[in-house]
Amino acid sequence: MISEEAFLWFYLPGEIEPVVCGVVAFNGYEHVFRYARSYLERNNAIPLAPPGRPLGKLTEDEAVLDAELNSAIRDASPDAWGRNVMLREFANTPGRKQSELGEIDFLLRAGPDRIGALDATNDSKHYIPKKSHAAPLEELLEAADRIDQGKALDPHLDAALNHGTSVGGARPKALLHENDEYWIAKFSSSRDYADMVGVEGGGMQLALKAGVNVAETRIVEVLNKRVILVRRFDRTVTPEGAHRRHMISAMTLLNLDEYAVRAGYSSYLELADVLRQYARDFQEDGAELFRRMAFNILIGNVDDHARNHACFWDGRFLDLTPAYDVCPQPRAGISADQAMVVGEWGRKANLKNAISNCGRFGLEKDQASEMIERMVEVVRKHWWEMFSQAGTPEGDLNFLSQATILSESIFYDLE
Repeated sequence: MISEEAFLWFYLPGEIEPVVCGVVAFNGYEHVFRYARSYLERNNAIPLAPPGRPLGKLTEDEAVLDAELNSAIRDASPDAWGRNVMLREFANTPGRKQSELGEIDFLLRAGPDRIGALDATNDSKHYIPKKSHAAPLEELLEAADRIDQGKALDPHLDAALNHGTSVGGARPKALLHENDEYWIAKFSSSRDYADMVGVEGGGMQLALKAGVNVAETRIVEVLNKRVILVRRFDRTVTPEGAHRRHMISAMTLLNLDEYAVRAGYSSYLELADVLRQYARDFQEDGAELFRRMAFNILIGNVDDHARNHACFWDGRFLDLTPAYDVCPQPRAGISADQAMVVGEWGRKANLKNAISNCGRFGLEKDQASEMIERMVEVVRKHWWEMFSQAGTPEGDLNFLSQATILSESIFYDLE
């Protein structure tokens, strides 16, 4: 039977214990959210999103959400890979069918160490997180491999992988917590058409060299397979415990749903407008967002959709998180479109298009042009070296060089 309600628990900024902040319920045809009265009475309560966004008002009024809970709540729910894990686990339970899982079930079944500062339980009085099995990397890799190949899991591996089912994206991955460090482990897939571990590792290191603020990454070998580890930036470890930072995706900040994101309706320009209104330092974050957009064009990362951008939110200001999932997408054709609107020519992956509305990012045209010129020089000079150091095979490097990295189409005149 589909679950009808869940209580949301929230780690307020600077706190290491959560408080109940509201309830989300399904009334048979729509989902609604209501802040808890006890939360509203707190002097340190903050809205879960900026004003004008879903859940951005601290009132007891019900906020109507759509079928997929699109809001800061959806950001705390698993994406494609996590849902796949849950569906397989649920379908393997005697007498259960995948169709019996609803959006609230996905929210409830995700592990307590999910990304961000929200959690969901069935209890409104006491925080009783879902039990999880923090497994070593070897077990996580074995479990992910079996899921990727369509094989059944034994209960132990099932528990190991389910620990990390709140991670977004479609690729095999899991959350890893070892020695007071928090990482996302991303694995290769049998459906990969290139060494995506090496390609992503090279992309992230090249972005760092080009001046982009990126998450820390490293590549390790486990069971004769390479795994890329991405350090989580939503956790800050202190002597008194781990502080969780509240994160909001660009999808939520732009009031979009998954369909709109997949259809390419999101926009860098509109995200820049949100930052102009709410960023702690728009001059810094506006320029950083432009830098990321231009770099994605330079390396052929066309998977730069609104779920792959996020901000921290402390109740007053937004701050761009470090960049993540900065990864070229190997392709056969020369030209391409970005996943988000870039400029006057829509989503066209072209540097002139990027500069065309640079004022929205707080930049003059000469500033934007100079920034791009510096990044072009870095990419041209160092990309082969960075990807080679990440272990990308020479065949994949040659493939990337043909149409993806610094594709000739990004330099076309669009007049």
